[in-house]
Amino acid sequence: MAAVDPLASINPYVSLKESPQLGQVYEKLPAKNARFLRYKGVEPSQAKGSSEPLLVFEFETHEVQDIKSQYAALSYTWGHPTLDNFKDDFSHAVICNGQRLPIGLNLYDALQHVYVETDIAPALFWIDAICINQSDLKERAEQVTLMTSIYANAAKVVVWLGKDDADAHEAHALLSEYTPALRNIATELVSGNVEESIGAGAVNLYNDAQLHEKHGLTPRSMDAWRALVRFLSRRWFGRIWIVQEMVFNGAHTICCGPLRFVWADLDLFVSLVFGAQWHGLSFRGLERETSRIARVFAFHREIRLSATAYPDADPRLALLGAEGKLYDFAQSYLLSSAFLEATDPRDRVFALSAFVNAYAGKLGLVPVWLRADYTLETTEVMLRTAQVLVWKTRSLDMMSFVSDLSCRAQSGLPSWMPHFHVPGAVASVESLLNMHQGRKYHAGSLSSAVLTPSDVYLRMDSPGQELEVLGYHMDTVEEVIHFDAGLISLLEVCLRLPQSYSNGQPPVEVLWRTLIAGRTDTAFPAPPETADEFAMFIKAGLIGISLEALEANGRDILLRLVTVLSEIETRCPHPSIPTVAEFNDLLRSVLNDLDACVQMLTALHANSKYRTMISPTHWGQMGRAVFRSGKGYLGLSPHLTQAGDEVWLFKGANLFHVLRSEGPASDGKILLGEGYVHGFMEGEVLRLDGVGFNPVVIR
Repeated sequence: MAAVDPLASINPYVSLKESPQLGQVYEKLPAKNARFLRYKGVEPSQAKGSSEPLLVFEFETHEVQDIKSQYAALSYTWGHPTLDNFKDDFSHAVICNGQRLPIGLNLYDALQHVYVETDIAPALFWIDAICINQSDLKERAEQVTLMTSIYANAAKVVVWLGKDDADAHEAHALLSEYTPALRNIATELVSGNVEESIGAGAVNLYNDAQLHEKHGLTPRSMDAWRALVRFLSRRWFGRIWIVQEMVFNGAHTICCGPLRFVWADLDLFVSLVFGAQWHGLSFRGLERETSRIARVFAFHREIRLSATAYPDADPRLALLGAEGKLYDFAQSYLLSSAFLEATDPRDRVFALSAFVNAYAGKLGLVPVWLRADYTLETTEVMLRTAQVLVWKTRSLDMMSFVSDLSCRAQSGLPSWMPHFHVPGAVASVESLLNMHQGRKYHAGSLSSAVLTPSDVYLRMDSPGQELEVLGYHMDTVEEVIHFDAGLISLLEVCLRLPQSYSNGQPPVEVLWRTLIAGRTDTAFPAPPETADEFAMFIKAGLIGISLEALEANGRDILLRLVTVLSEIETRCPHPSIPTVAEFNDLLRSVLNDLDACVQMLTALHANSKYRTMISPTHWGQMGRAVFRSGKGYLGLSPHLTQAGDEVWLFKGANLFHVLRSEGPASDGKILLGEGYVHGFMEGEVLRLDGVGFNPVVIR
């Protein structure tokens, strides 16, 4: 019985190529060979009611290495270039070896542009949708394995972004004028900061009048900047396959209709101009797109860097052997690319093969990796990959990227592995481990300079693909407070903490450090002066609560606030929390001049560094919860944490993990996600008396 692709329905070219007539077109390919298109001209359409001329091609079969630099390869999207839910009727076609072959609208537009509208037509052209028999699973898998070589050996890669539109022309005009000036600005920045890296958003090209005047630039309207964002949000930029298509070949012709773009210019522009704060500009309705654009280009940059500097750029990797570096790289790629799109979710793993093999070759290794096999179910591909990574890395870092329980699809996969195959289901951006200083956590080791391998046992023969690890049950959650419960609820937690925490810190300091996971953007632990930023954050919060309460006649809210301030003043006073008298003075100032108060509140929000520190911790995917444990520990946990959940430290883990018992009839646990326990992120647990690690099964 012939092998069947369980996901055949999502690949439109499978059914299109199953007709008997195409059997003569797609003859069996020899090993290491690929089909290429040679253009022969046009002929009138034979379809009833169609006046559209058909492009005519003949297939040629060659071993890729034999025709190096004698062909071009196309990089494009199968679907619509800008619309996500476009339904293609495949009414367009080309002629290949005498047979009519239906193709999608975007591919048709690309071929018309290359062969009819311009003079960029190559002698031979490789296009995946046409040159691969998508209905032959064996050939499809073999050609996917060969794609790295196909793109690397091409004379150039023709990139088709789709037809031009008003946004594309606006973006092209903006980039054409601003990019030459940006190169000069970048040179000035580098020469003035030899020992420092230039961060994202370093250049304000939006509304810096002095910069515009100095470089003779025309100020652009907000509509022009929005057009640029929409252009860079075209679907091609966010596809997972285009990463290898761009990385393995540096010769690109990027086309959007008649417009031409240069990848290096786009990358320079995004890296220096697209900052997190956007210099105060508002992209309402396009916030997701602006963030995604920055992530796409940053990811391409990191992958390019991995070919040269990756082993030396991260000091942590000095602790790993060659094999450890390889699979750490593979895991990092898989997790950080989860936001990219793939028509076939299995391609998230198969597209990674090229980089695993290339990096393995550099290290002199033969990798253990799943070869492309389109007879496998998606969950099987993902599970096998996760098992290889856990087995080879002997690390539990993967668990930090499990999304909140409320965001997980019902897939039958174990709770310990991220859902790589679901876009947006990998908690990569908001992971504590992925924060700027996250790698400095070493809760399960006495030092970050000493690698402590995790004891991991994969129960691959178990029905639920269980993971057995050695762990220490640190404590049980007693109370959960969500950030959106408000500032008063967070302050009230201080009153339920010990007067002196396990590390000797007072309750308010424990709170402000916990809310930012103990770190700033540049330091871990956070320096003492961070308390001043917390004080500004508290002041802004108190003003906001006061204004809302006064507007809504919320006497109960004001009374509750005064009560908590009074109790903190009595039981655990701290300079960052105003006394009742100080709050009353603040309230009087609010009542006396509301306009000035609103201005002050706006300034406090705009300049609050602490607010920025909190954002990745609490305003990510569902946001993190603050928990208080039975022993009086304070920490951060997944959003759906509830009283009774357990906080565990696994041997060798950098962070804590929160587990939930399956029930009294089972000894298994469900992983909710990673956790932070204040005062215990640098191996302090290992110094406690009576600590022992015992087996725990995660399902």
